[in-house]
Order: sequence, then C-alpha cells, then structure tokens
Amino acid sequence: MVGTFHAFEYWLMNYRRVWYGSVLSTFMLPVLFLVSIGYGVGAYVNNTGALGGVSYAAFVAPGLLASTVLQTVGGEMTWPVFAALRWGQQYKAMQASPLSPPQILAGHLLYGLMRSLIAASVFCGVLGVFGIFSRPTAPLSIVFGLLVGFALIGWIYSFSVTVKNEVALSIIQRFGIVPVSLFSGIFFPLSQLPTYLQPIAWISPVWHGAELCRWAASGTATPWPWPVHVAYLLVLGVLGWWLASARLRRRMTG
Repeated sequence: MVGTFHAFEYWLMNYRRVWYGSVLSTFMLPVLFLVSIGYGVGAYVNNTGALGGVSYAAFVAPGLLASTVLQTVGGEMTWPVFAALRWGQQYKAMQASPLSPPQILAGHLLYGLMRSLIAASVFCGVLGVFGIFSRPTAPLSIVFGLLVGFALIGWIYSFSVTVKNEVALSIIQRFGIVPVSLFSGIFFPLSQLPTYLQPIAWISPVWHGAELCRWAASGTATPWPWPVHVAYLLVLGVLGWWLASARLRRRMTG
C-alpha cells in the first residue's frame, strides 16, 4: 500500500501543477450541456411518458453525468499513459525505484478514479443548483458515477499500454467514447432503439450508470434491479483492472 500511495502521489503532485487548466471545463461543461441540450432541445420534447414522467432536462442530466465520467477517464487513461511509457518515461523511472508494476498501475488508476470522483461531484453540485438533483438520494449519483469510472478505467488503460503509436489513441475517442455516449440511453430512452440493437447497448457501462443515476436523482425505476446494475459495473471493473495489470507487467518486463 505504501508503494501504491507513492505512485498515486506522483500523479497527484503533477495534477497540482495543472489543475487550473481543468477548472473551467469541469464547471462549465455541466452548465453548457444542461442549458443547450436539457433545456434547449428539451423545449421540443412534449411526450414525457417515455421518459418516466420527468422533464427532458431531468432525464438527460443523470446520463450526462455518467458520460462526463467516461470522458474524464478516457482523457486521463490514454495520452498520459502513453506518455508515461514512451515520451516522459515516468514508468521507467518508477521501475528503477522499489515500486513494482502492480503498485505503479494501482497508483495511476487510483488517480484516474479520483479525477472521476471530482468530475461526478462537480456535475452533481451544478445540477443541484439547477434544482434537478434535489432528492435526498441524489448524492448517490456521485457513487454511481465513480462506479462507471471503475468499470471503464482498466479497459481503457490496457488499450493505451499496448499501442505503439499515439495516433491509435484517437480510436478510443472516435470509435469508443463518442458512440458509447450516443447510444447508451443518455439522450433518449433505450426503448427507442431497434429491438435488435438494445442488447448491444446493455453492454455499455455508461447505460448502467445512467440508469442508476436517474434512479438516484428522480426516483425512476431502473430497467433491471439496481443490484444487477451495480454488480455488472463491479465485475467489469475487476476484470479490466486484472487485464491492465497483466498487460503492464508484460510491457515493463518483456
């Protein structure tokens, strides 16, 4: 645990030098998304029955929280990981110390989860100001957002560790983050998709997180029992962490 903390401390100290660069986007993105999509597009949505009886803004906001966590994890676990291996070679410096690959991995992933927690907390706070997250259970959205980050972080990391060219990292953005954000029931109910496409969306951790956040924020029933959603995210996260550990160990000892 001591080694893991030291690895985490490095990334935390690095963030302390650049945190101000993310403040504007962290606070402004929720406001811009909510105003433009929640209230702007929502003004044209009259049928709230398909949304569980809530306004479009209240429907889309929890999904945007889960999507924001996805984007945060995607940003932290792509180019920074590649840079630590190839450009700045921070991992090589850590490897020269008593730190082991599992500790190096755990420190970096814990830092990524911390960034996810910050993003989810800020988003929840902004939505609380707008009166959307007013239920006593609304703060649970932060926990569910963190679960989304945990479910995704190892998988994205394991991909970034294996690529040999930074151009390949754009694949995650173009063919991963963007499609998942569009087709995980964030902007419209999953029931609006063709029946044969809905099982594909069930694979997405963002869909599970969005449904849990809606339950916490609005009290709408989740499509599946909420323990099933939580269990899926936890299992996916554990498998992703294991895969990331195996690939980093192979990369650093091979």
